[in-house]
Amino acid sequence: MLKKYLSVVLVVAFIVSSAGCETLRKKFIRKRKTPQSREAMIITPRDYSAHPFPNHVLYRQYFTYWKAWNQELVTALNDRASHKKVVDCMDQALINLKKMSTYLLEDKAKSLAAYIQQSEALMSRIQAVPGLPQAEAMRFRYTAERILSSVNRQFDPTDMKNHLKPDPA
Repeated sequence: MLKKYLSVVLVVAFIVSSAGCETLRKKFIRKRKTPQSREAMIITPRDYSAHPFPNHVLYRQYFTYWKAWNQELVTALNDRASHKKVVDCMDQALINLKKMSTYLLEDKAKSLAAYIQQSEALMSRIQAVPGLPQAEAMRFRYTAERILSSVNRQFDPTDMKNHLKPDPA
């Protein structure tokens, strides 16, 4: 009889001690180790003021951007896209055309300035006509195509290698 009571008490004690506050599953799951030491991070500042790319790479990049935006302008004018889209395309094309001229030597920059002026005139005419009737859109598209083909032919990056400013030392 004593053995029976002792075994019942031991079983009840084991059940009570194993139950505890946590569930049985949480009690036997291994806890993650926390890192022992926390080393201080060493942060070294970097100077990004000087660009690592040579001028011919930057010129090619801006030429590609200009060409893509000008082609997008022609497509927007052809598809009669919203006025905001047309103005945005023209603005981006003009920005990249001006950036192209900063990498050219003075004589080629002057000849590119004529196309910048034509683009600025086209921009002002586009902004002046918010509704953009069909006839005006086709006229603007023709002008944009003319600028695109002329600049594409005369200022191609492969032909401009001798007319670029030297890289900064």
